[in-house]
Amino acid sequence: MANSTGVRRWVHPVDLVLSAAILLFVAFFAYMSTTFEEVSALFDGGITPEYFPRLLLWIIAILAVLLPFEHAWRVARTGGSGLEEDRKRSVKPIAFVTMAVALVIVGAAEWMGTYLTLIVICCTLPAIWGERRWIPMVAFGLGFPTAVMVLFTQVFKIYFQPGVLGLNFY
Repeated sequence: MANSTGVRRWVHPVDLVLSAAILLFVAFFAYMSTTFEEVSALFDGGITPEYFPRLLLWIIAILAVLLPFEHAWRVARTGGSGLEEDRKRSVKPIAFVTMAVALVIVGAAEWMGTYLTLIVICCTLPAIWGERRWIPMVAFGLGFPTAVMVLFTQVFKIYFQPGVLGLNFY
């Protein structure tokens, strides 16, 4: 029993189970990325069809491996993890509103196109979170999506759906 107490000090058991579930998700989708037969228009160009999804999956996997150790890092930094107290609080309604709005916007992404979808998300979410400084919000809503589109289309040569307005960076 002393050994399990030592392990519990470094690894949070709930986070360990969650991490294992996330790693199973990553493994399944990593396998799925090996079944791609032809290059879709989205990845046609400077990036292979399996590279980008695998890159995202590797990032998710690394974060999942680190997740059970958050408890130990919080204990070392503050003297207590606070995870149990944080988990006792219920999820605020704005989290569900955010999820619903994001799902609606992403659901319209094929019609709107990638660039317009990014702009709508970057302007809408801060507004529903209570941001009322319109100039910085519009600057972010236009600047960040533009920077992302330039980076991915010009540097990585990735094709994005232009959408109903035909907005693209080629």
